[in-house]
Amino acid sequence: ALLRENSLFGVLSLLTGHRSDRFYHAVAFTRVEMVTAPAASVRAAIEADTSVGLRLLQGLSSRILQTETMIETLTHRDMSSRLVSFLLVLCRDFGVPDE
Repeated sequence: ALLRENSLFGVLSLLTGHRSDRFYHAVAFTRVEMVTAPAASVRAAIEADTSVGLRLLQGLSSRILQTETMIETLTHRDMSSRLVSFLLVLCRDFGVPDE
């Protein structure tokens, strides 16, 4: 996944309640600040303030839509069409308007 500012990753175990066997790896192309939070602390924050859960749900929904778009982009097309579609996704999600 390509993540934007204030994005989350590695939250599967939080949602399932089971420790994940997945190993998460991140590569930053720009300067970043990363914050970790224990699952118990996140759960407590959601229980204390439902807006925290709503924000988490919005972030996860955005990631699902990004994944669906990427799957659609990379399947059932020839290589040049996949490349053009991928570049358009990058422009939409990360592009900066310029003259």
